[in-house]
Amino acid sequence: MNFRWIPEKNDSGQIFSSLRYEFIDGFTAGLDYRPLVDDFALAANYRIVSENSGWQPSVILGTSNDEFNDVQSQSYYGTISKSLGKIGDFNFSPYLGLAFIEELSDLRPVGGLHIRRGVWSTMLSYSGANEHFTLSRQLGNHTASFVYWGLKYPGIAWTYRY
Repeated sequence: MNFRWIPEKNDSGQIFSSLRYEFIDGFTAGLDYRPLVDDFALAANYRIVSENSGWQPSVILGTSNDEFNDVQSQSYYGTISKSLGKIGDFNFSPYLGLAFIEELSDLRPVGGLHIRRGVWSTMLSYSGANEHFTLSRQLGNHTASFVYWGLKYPGIAWTYRY
């Protein structure tokens, strides 16, 4: 379960929530909801290859409803990711992929870098249209995050995993 609030964004992006369920190991599906525009959308992720301790990366396919600049659209994506291991107390995990943005009929690159140190993590990502920065603190099953959407709009997010 996820909730995000970015007060300076438009109605579509200002408040966002997501509820997903893991049906089998590696496959989650659910709904994304944008209450200010009363919009529900399908969201799903399927990890078709799991990362191993060698060089095998994780491969993920999925769909979600996202914002690309001012365009809200269903997107379909594939990514590969791999933990590069620790440098000091920091774990580095880059990811790369492609996203097809339905409303734009466009295939775009996506990617980012996730850095974790204990209960703290940060991610710099490119969604195919915008760069984003997130700083998160894990609190048991909860995660509290500061979000800097498009490197322009600050906000907060909360995630609960059950």
